Amino acid sequence: MQERTAYHVLYVPPELSAEWLLVAARRYWYEFRPIVLSAPELLTLMPIRAALNLTVIARRDFAAALLDDLRKRVPRARFDPLVYDTYHELQMTLDGRAALRQRFGVPE
Repeated sequence: MQERTAYHVLYVPPELSAEWLLVAARRYWYEFRPIVLSAPELLTLMPIRAALNLTVIARRDFAAALLDDLRKRVPRARFDPLVYDTYHELQMTLDGRAALRQRFGVPE
């Protein structure tokens, strides 16, 4: 039986500054090398038969609306939301995940 291809996307919404990716997610990106996207319409171009794991970075003030929009666009995705008020808080979480080799919030 052929194993399905799995894609891991790190979604950084355009509302966030570059620090959220370049500072907070740097170590995480080096460890796992997810595809980084900031345009939601690109998520719909992922192959339909492929598994899609979507780690979403959001601030609390727009997280609910963002996640609603993404769930409508790619309902088949497995969501891993990371909701923080500052990129320093996010960095602590992502650095911890990288150190533990834990790509998602729940161990694989």
